[in-house]
Amino acid sequence: MNVIKPRALSRDDSAFKMDMSNLLREKNSKTSKDEGEQAKVEVSALVSQISGQSISDVDDLIESLQRLRKNLDDEGGRLERDIWSYAAFSQSVVELANIVSEGMAVIKSPTAISGIDDVASRGESPAK
Repeated sequence: MNVIKPRALSRDDSAFKMDMSNLLREKNSKTSKDEGEQAKVEVSALVSQISGQSISDVDDLIESLQRLRKNLDDEGGRLERDIWSYAAFSQSVVELANIVSEGMAVIKSPTAISGIDDVASRGESPAK
């Protein structure tokens, strides 16, 4: 069975927050009031890009988990069918053992042996 491993995230939360803070500080220090609107658009586009990547990562993880769940469901169904098959086979073996045991009891009984001896002493073949 294949095990699906999700990709590791490229950054942890604290590093992401630090990067965003540094980026915003740089943008704020470089921009003047006239360029404020353009900076807002750039920051908005950057945040959209970063969040888009995060959304893509989450979507990939969800797809991987769905594939894993399907594999687990398939394997569970296969195991259940195998168990039922084994139980039916086991029951057949028990029934066969009972038939053989009953047959051996008939062969070992004194009346069956004397009946065979009587037939053998007369030279007849045993009737079935």
